Amino acid sequence: MVSVQAKLRMAALRASGQKRFYDNASALHHRLPRHQKPSMARPPRKIRRRVDVGQHEVNGFPCFTFRPRTEPASDLHVLHLHGGGYVEQVEKHHWTYAADLVARLGCAVTLPVYPLVPHHDHTATIPMVQAAHDGIEAERVVVSGDSAGGALALAIAQNLRAAGRPQPERLILYSPWLDVLLEDPVSELLDETDPMLGIAGLREAGRMYAEGTDPRDPLVSPIHADPAGLAPITLFIGTRDVLLPDCRRFRARARDAGTEVDYREYPGMFHNWLMQAIPEGVEAMNHVERLLRRRPVTTPSAPGRGSSPTPG
Repeated sequence: MVSVQAKLRMAALRASGQKRFYDNASALHHRLPRHQKPSMARPPRKIRRRVDVGQHEVNGFPCFTFRPRTEPASDLHVLHLHGGGYVEQVEKHHWTYAADLVARLGCAVTLPVYPLVPHHDHTATIPMVQAAHDGIEAERVVVSGDSAGGALALAIAQNLRAAGRPQPERLILYSPWLDVLLEDPVSELLDETDPMLGIAGLREAGRMYAEGTDPRDPLVSPIHADPAGLAPITLFIGTRDVLLPDCRRFRARARDAGTEVDYREYPGMFHNWLMQAIPEGVEAMNHVERLLRRRPVTTPSAPGRGSSPTPG
């Protein structure tokens, strides 16, 4: 059953016109300035009162790290890559998500303000988030990402594998955007009931992000990536999300490749519902907290960061 709070949130999304941003290419370009306000790229004062906030630059772009205010952070460090179709700036719910993780787990959370299209494309965005990851020095590193950020998390994991470097302890993907072309015909059908995303606008954002390369490049559209050898994956997706078909296909491919996948499909849920104050969001985040409280059992030959977790 979908909660009353979730139904009200979906109604509010429809009333707000959020989906109109992704109606088509012209609508997306017309509304871009309000989705890329410089003021959005800083944690709100309300968040700064809850956590200790550090800031540094990575490839010329700001990176914020939240830590507990009253006690040292644990040995867990979460790198979160925000969503928004590569065209939207960090939003309030992303800052809140990061602060909530700090409160729940006493960990550190880094949130890069990465370069956006149309001023930049994947050739700037992927290296920046990779450098943000590489700059983290912690015993336990988890990479999470919502929507476009989910694809960026998988790009980092692919780069690490290609370089023969240790994987993160886990990848946590919230409603990940896995194919910038959105080629699965089922997505067209879901467009009618998705209260937040629209395929035409997403494809335009994806076209700009992939500029200069094949949009089926696995780093750009990880639905085409080989999942073998990637970190254990937890993936959340709702059945009202146009991204659902690609998530189902990715789950099947990852399992066939022998990669551990904790797949969580929520009936009736919309895009990235986990970061909303609704019962289904709390339930999903409780699962994330339980996952991250478990210390992975490591093999004797590979202690410390990058050790192989024992499959669950």
